[in-house]
Amino acid sequence: MKLSNRLNAINALITQPYDVIWDCCCDHGLLGMAILKRQIAKKVVFVDIVPSLMSELNVTLTRFAGSQSSSDWQVMCKDVGGITLEKNAKQLVIIAGVGGELLLKLMQQIIANHTQQKLAKISFIICSVHHTYSLREGLNELDLGLISEQIIVENKRFYEALHLSFESTTKITPTGNTMWDMSNKHHRSYLNKLLLHYTRMAHQSPQRFEKVINDYKQLLSIE
Repeated sequence: MKLSNRLNAINALITQPYDVIWDCCCDHGLLGMAILKRQIAKKVVFVDIVPSLMSELNVTLTRFAGSQSSSDWQVMCKDVGGITLEKNAKQLVIIAGVGGELLLKLMQQIIANHTQQKLAKISFIICSVHHTYSLREGLNELDLGLISEQIIVENKRFYEALHLSFESTTKITPTGNTMWDMSNKHHRSYLNKLLLHYTRMAHQSPQRFEKVINDYKQLLSIE
């Protein structure tokens, strides 16, 4: 089972054991199966809203997970925003492969459905496919803090992976100040792509997107 660059990078962010790891919007469950193989969680929960995918994944896990790992696993076919976190457990919630607007909505729903006491032991790894600026703004309003962030390059596409928790006091910035390396040609290419995109958007809504452009241009001063 070979993971993509994006899923490999997310998997590599998991460096400590958890009681429960949630692989949300899991698609075919490749990331969760890699986590199962590592035996870094007592339980891995696969969540997606597509019945056919979850039925197929359940069959796959029944056949192969038992011989690959001693960890427990569960497949849930439901809206990620409606998951119920387990009590008194150290948990990691991973949400990847969806747009920034939907991802923020799911995060808002999960947080609204649980007490701060239960959320205290929760960390998140998220990786949206677009709309990262507005996603980051929304995450900051949820009082989440940044553990780490990085740019992932895969098949000429760019992704931002964020590791978050309520325990961290590091602010989430809209442009991701700590993840850029301007000596890296991929990072420069990604920044140029963002500037071109928001320059086009500014023709429709100058007041909104001129600020976004200026924020990204400030990154050019990073050494």
